Amino acid sequence: MTDKADVTFDNALMADYRWFHRHPELSYDEVATTARIRAILEDHGIEILDSGLETGLVAIIRGRGSHSSHHPCSTNDQTAGSSACTPVIAIRGDIDALPLDERTGLAYSSENPGVMHACGHDVNLMVALGAAVLLNSRSDELAGDVKVVFQPAEEVRADEEHPTGAVAVRRTGVLDDVRVFLGTHDTDALDVRQIGISSGAVSGAVDKFRIDITGHGTHAAHPDKGVNPVSVAAAIVTALQNLASQEVDPVHPHVLTVTHLEAGDTWNVVPSTAFLEGTVRTADVDDRDRIRQGILRVSELTAQAFGAHADVAWTPSSPSVINDSGLAAAAREVAETSGLLSVASPATLGGEDFSYYLCRDDEWTGAAGLFVHLGAASAEFPPHVIHSPLFAPDPRAIPSGACFLADLSIRVLHDLVGE
Repeated sequence: MTDKADVTFDNALMADYRWFHRHPELSYDEVATTARIRAILEDHGIEILDSGLETGLVAIIRGRGSHSSHHPCSTNDQTAGSSACTPVIAIRGDIDALPLDERTGLAYSSENPGVMHACGHDVNLMVALGAAVLLNSRSDELAGDVKVVFQPAEEVRADEEHPTGAVAVRRTGVLDDVRVFLGTHDTDALDVRQIGISSGAVSGAVDKFRIDITGHGTHAAHPDKGVNPVSVAAAIVTALQNLASQEVDPVHPHVLTVTHLEAGDTWNVVPSTAFLEGTVRTADVDDRDRIRQGILRVSELTAQAFGAHADVAWTPSSPSVINDSGLAAAAREVAETSGLLSVASPATLGGEDFSYYLCRDDEWTGAAGLFVHLGAASAEFPPHVIHSPLFAPDPRAIPSGACFLADLSIRVLHDLVGE
């Protein structure tokens, strides 16, 4: 028989989920979203830390036994809200939406024109929120403290002034004492009650490149009087496609994709300049650098062969998320006892800024991490790739995901104390 408390919990999660889905907000504009999360947490008596974030927030659930005699320490020695010797872990849910008009036809479709939760961050935040509520009610089982991060701006087009949300949260210092980070993301590549858990790389390192080519303009009837940058660009594109297959071990996941090429503005004039840009996605750190060096070499030498010049701009973004093997093993055991079917995470080279919790300025922070994929394929809606106006994950993934994340947090803290 289903416990009435479970039904009440599930119904509350669904009601809150529909509210968040109806009221999506873009990166760093998640004002109403943050206020709603804060109100729910306060209703449950959950402490919210003073992080200084304008949108998004960090809460904490303190284990009732985490400051007892078997944790000898000074309670005056505080780091980011927790006693210095108390094990601290964090769970993260991202909260921002995308600039899309929703076309799912759901009864709770977006009420904000041009904005939609088309990546399922409303699912992710509800899994973290549900886990926070559960952990708060089970704080006597916690051998340490759990910080719950409701992160803004995972989808932002990052620059120095507006970094990706994980970087913004990291810069506050509120997570400096965290030893383990746990994160989830919905996926319609798996069915509800399936969970993707893998060791090693589970996302791609994301890099952007732009190649500016300078030739010599002339009339199209006299190409011998100039250097055509269009021909140079075409040759570089071909060379780059071969580069990716030659520079990297073929069993290593990697992608080099040229997405934009532009030159000239009329049919009978050879322009003086052209540019192309694209992205590189890799799972291996060495592959990332090897392809970058290859793009520099191929672009410059190919342009020289034509008598042109190439300038390459390389813009690194989030590194690959590398899952800790020990955490992955523990998560599989927790999934089994929680009634979830553990499978391998769906293969992807998509970017995920969760990696910034584990890596800072290309150096690993020393924190361990685990990022899992919750099955949310909907029987009502055919699968649609994320960032689609038709994307509609099954919200029934939320209660089981929240229970899993709470159970895993309890397990991880006990494992840390036992080290």
